[in-house]
Amino acid sequence: MFSARSSPQSRRAYSLLAVLLASVAGAVNAMGFVALGAHASHMSGNMATLGESLAQGRWETARLPAQLMGLFVAGAFCATALLDASRHRTRGRHVAALLVELFVLGAVGVGLASMPDTRAPLLLWGFAFAMGLQNALVTRVSGAVVRTTHVTGMLTDIGIQLVQMLAWVRDGLHGKGAPGLWHRVLHLPSAVEFERTRLHLGLVLAFLAGCTLGPYLFLRHGAVTLVLPCAVLGVLAALDARLTVKPAPSPTAPGS
Repeated sequence: MFSARSSPQSRRAYSLLAVLLASVAGAVNAMGFVALGAHASHMSGNMATLGESLAQGRWETARLPAQLMGLFVAGAFCATALLDASRHRTRGRHVAALLVELFVLGAVGVGLASMPDTRAPLLLWGFAFAMGLQNALVTRVSGAVVRTTHVTGMLTDIGIQLVQMLAWVRDGLHGKGAPGLWHRVLHLPSAVEFERTRLHLGLVLAFLAGCTLGPYLFLRHGAVTLVLPCAVLGVLAALDARLTVKPAPSPTAPGS
């Protein structure tokens, strides 16, 4: 898990996993909207659409957001079951979940390629399942520190953490004056206290990069663009199969 007791190797591996998956989520979410007219990972929006449709008695309109939320939950269930089944492994703990997501996105890509102008709900179901799976995967890996399929929580955390960063820099003035303040400013980019802030910033930028690059390439090259997120998932699975992650050391008991 991504915690202060995790080894530096584990934290770097988890951070890389999360950042790359955030770029995949951004690309998939934006391409889903461009190709199929809906954001597959935007469950707040789907819930709002469902409520609005039910309030107006538009049962046909209510069906798709309900289906997407159900498939998102199913994906989260699948990822959690796969992670629980492999929790005792020292390597390759996340391979099964990553490969399932790769397979689902690949199948959606084949569907889009064979039916270029389709708005078939089945393809959106695949996107929603993949995003639910990915979100649960990163949630479990990070100890619920980060999510990769949406940025609302991360932007909120960044706003909170910016105040903490300013307070930390300001505290450098106490007893040390301007040199202490300058020292804090210089060490801010590498301060251990804000490791999570840097991760959140990286995730937001990676999501934005995916949201930009995914539709840009999709509009020019079509469904073959899904090869890129699938390739990222394949590389992550291969790296995870090779990387041995040591469990975090248990804290020393007082007096021992």
